[in-house]
Amino acid sequence: MKVALQVIVAVLGALPLAFGLLGLWAGVGLYIPAEAATPKLDSQFRFVSALDLGLCAIAWWFVAHIESHAGFFRLVCLLVFVGGVGRVAAWLSTGSPGPAFAVVTAIELLVPILIPWQAYVQRNSPGAKP
Repeated sequence: MKVALQVIVAVLGALPLAFGLLGLWAGVGLYIPAEAATPKLDSQFRFVSALDLGLCAIAWWFVAHIESHAGFFRLVCLLVFVGGVGRVAAWLSTGSPGPAFAVVTAIELLVPILIPWQAYVQRNSPGAKP
């Protein structure tokens, strides 16, 4: 059970890595024509892209001893879920971002179901701290 959870978290961590690197490199021009981007929008987008990289780093840091990092695990799950809620709010106010983002949003909204799995792994791992 632990290894399967570790693999899923490591694979899911590749999403913010990919989006973070692309966002830092291409900026908001990744999604809109470069001439339509304002300096403030591009700056904010690249900043948030760096946060994606940080999220990936945190997830990959605790994945090796996932049974011992319940607090970090739950915090990351909560942050990802809140990000998914933000995507839903954007979808409702501005329209569908397309099928790829629908899949990403679904993943983000489902991430909290990993919390009970991590708790199970923690309970069944000798020496794990809460």
